[in-house]
Amino acid sequence: MMVRVGGGGCLFTPILPSYLTYLFLFSVLRQAYGKSMCSILDQRTAIVDDRLFFCSGNYTFDDESATRHTTSSIYWLYLNDTIDVTGPLRMDRLGSADLPDPSLVGGIYPDWGGSAGTFFYDHTTLYPYAGLVGLPPDGSDNILWEFNSASNNWTWVKLDYLIPFANNNEGVYASDPRTGTSYYTGGYQVSINGTNNGTVMFQSPNPGPLGFEFQTDSAGISPPNILKGAMVYVRKGRAGILIAFGGYQTAYEGNQIPDSLWDQRPFNDIFIYDIYSNTWYHQTATGQVPELRTEFCAVVSSAPDDSSFQITMHGGWDQLNRRAFNDVYVLSVPSFQWMKIQDYNNPDLKGPRQPGRNRHKCDIWNETSMIVTGGELTDGVFNTTLLATTCNPAYPPVKVLDTSTYVWQTEFKPSVSYSVPGVVSALIGGGPSGNATLRQPENGWESDELAEVFSHTVARDTYIPPGRSNPTIPTDPTHTNGPSSSGGASSGKGQDSGGLSTGAITGIAIGAVAAVAAIASVFPAVFFCRRNRNRKRKDEVSDGSTTPSVIDKPFIKGWHKPELDATTAQRYELGCENIVHEVHGEDIAKQKEIAEYWQTRELAGSSPAC
Repeated sequence: MMVRVGGGGCLFTPILPSYLTYLFLFSVLRQAYGKSMCSILDQRTAIVDDRLFFCSGNYTFDDESATRHTTSSIYWLYLNDTIDVTGPLRMDRLGSADLPDPSLVGGIYPDWGGSAGTFFYDHTTLYPYAGLVGLPPDGSDNILWEFNSASNNWTWVKLDYLIPFANNNEGVYASDPRTGTSYYTGGYQVSINGTNNGTVMFQSPNPGPLGFEFQTDSAGISPPNILKGAMVYVRKGRAGILIAFGGYQTAYEGNQIPDSLWDQRPFNDIFIYDIYSNTWYHQTATGQVPELRTEFCAVVSSAPDDSSFQITMHGGWDQLNRRAFNDVYVLSVPSFQWMKIQDYNNPDLKGPRQPGRNRHKCDIWNETSMIVTGGELTDGVFNTTLLATTCNPAYPPVKVLDTSTYVWQTEFKPSVSYSVPGVVSALIGGGPSGNATLRQPENGWESDELAEVFSHTVARDTYIPPGRSNPTIPTDPTHTNGPSSSGGASSGKGQDSGGLSTGAITGIAIGAVAAVAAIASVFPAVFFCRRNRNRKRKDEVSDGSTTPSVIDKPFIKGWHKPELDATTAQRYELGCENIVHEVHGEDIAKQKEIAEYWQTRELAGSSPAC
């Protein structure tokens, strides 16, 4: 019997029981008794207020032996208290809220590796961008989700224009929360193969109107054509700068790697975007230049007197030699000197295996604590083994590097402050408080205009979080420590780790089987085929409802693409069959398939049907 679901025209045959039925049922029951989060992969992250937020991607927990899977929650880790980071992350240390729409869940492991996207953010609000999988709630392409950290609630914002390149993947990005401005370039849709050269800028002056703009350079060089690299915001110039490096060079096809479409970019190629003048520059770095790699992460620490800024880089993947890294490098600016760092007590390297870590994310706390979340733990060279596809307590999902000492910590401590490490000051001069004497590149500036940019420094952000995220401990004795499933937010910090009793779990399991099994085989079809019909939601929401509301907001500036006026990157689902992006060993045919897929989607302006 063929059944039609909704108005989208998708047909499926229900099968009871089915493999998807068991997966769905297992996912439902997991939330009743999961105690620890073991691994995270391809998530989007940001520190807002005094919390580290993350969602999307794939996870493993300590109550299961299955491989990674997506979850329907946004999580946050409270950074106003000491946190043990020696093993799996206890769920009672996390707060959570339901994700409001399947578009934010992320890809199915291992599809679309690294495609979870990012958060644009300001001091109070997070805006998921890129890596979106699914139609927005009313079927249009101008809906932007926002998560308010004060209320722990989602709303969706209806804008006046299409969101540019909302479904891009693997690009580089950075946010300046002081001004509420975020940037994104590169990936599979922007500045690739000589097309769409520019930078996506998003403004969220909270309070104030939201706005996107696709900026093309008024002068200088083209954007850096980066895939799977990194970009950071640095407080230099009149309005700040962006520094991008590493990853693949996607301006043209390469010949460095036989089975790869693009070459890996050397780390002496540093790209600087001056926000004030909307201009990209290039500067050659010197020193102990890192080995070629992609899928690494980077953060910035500024000297107390702002005489230098240290960009700390960790891990990554080398496609040429099929290996992952677990090392630390620092690029100090404005000297543009690379340094290989001797770090200590790396928790990934304490056992007999010596894996690298790639596809992870990094965030900086108080200029000092580099918080590394998730990633692949990849052991070996060429013939590699993944060590964290199931719960593996030997490799923590969160680890913390003190960037003043380069010692990996067993605990995250909120009260830290940055001082320039001795290994850095030995090279650039000065001491712990700054006073760097080497303040220009070894071989000079490549342009007088860039030298002028670095003669200015943006003042430090004086914003102090109000401490409103201190959680209220629930008094309900039946409250679980896992993700909230009621649509509201749950707070786990300080809760008892006992959770539900065995009897309660058994009761839930027995009661849920009958109800869930009947609909579980229908659910996947509904979930995936709903993308093909444009269902409408009411703009009005009754007072006190937890349903996301629609807010109409004007643009600061509209988005105009000078190169291709008739082509706008619209926001679509992956279609009925995902293109699989291999975890490693990605060959040239696969890279072409993915690149052509995104560019075809952008130009066609239509979504594949089931």
